Amino acid sequence: MTTTTERNPLDSRSGRLFARYYDAITARAEEKWGRPLRTLMFGELTGDILEVGAGSGANLPYFTKADSLVAVEPASEMRVKLARKAGEVPLDVEVVDAWAERLPLPDDAFDTVVCTLVLCTVTDLPAALEEIRRVLKPGGRLVFFEHVRSPGAVGLLQDVLAPLWRRVAGGCHANRRLLTALRDAGYRVRVHEVVRPWPRYPTNTPYVRATAEPLPRPAVRA
Repeated sequence: MTTTTERNPLDSRSGRLFARYYDAITARAEEKWGRPLRTLMFGELTGDILEVGAGSGANLPYFTKADSLVAVEPASEMRVKLARKAGEVPLDVEVVDAWAERLPLPDDAFDTVVCTLVLCTVTDLPAALEEIRRVLKPGGRLVFFEHVRSPGAVGLLQDVLAPLWRRVAGGCHANRRLLTALRDAGYRVRVHEVVRPWPRYPTNTPYVRATAEPLPRPAVRA
């Protein structure tokens, strides 16, 4: 296992606290529906895989058919847990300290990019989506499970709460219009499931389980 380490401005006091207690905060959801979902999403993935925002490594045990895995995580508190978990799985995992917006990885390197509950936190979403496109092999895809802005009154409430929520929840944008952003970035999006687990919190509902494939870029005329 290789670990790349760089200084990260996300390592603020609030960010460290959020990372420290994240697993405890999400333990109930993980037990109730997280594990079956991860098995469904990742158990059949093959080839070279990149996980962006791998957190504390909750997904690692489920990549049972992958050939290789690179796990990117910029938060140092999370990365310590991630490196520990990487040493416990049979797959060789490379842990990399990097932002989604600046991946120190070659072009056309991965069959699949995985994101779970991370695209809500990136500062520059278009840049992150462009980086994911860059590192995907031709014909590759993004597999993700993320929460998106809710329609109706809940969505309006998310708009109001968004600035405060970003401060206390590791930079999470409660009202991010992810599917629209993906389409604007040139991806074909296929939503497989809309998940509304109970109990539901207005800041992070609903979730979508989906895949996105980069569409060919329009030809540039001379």
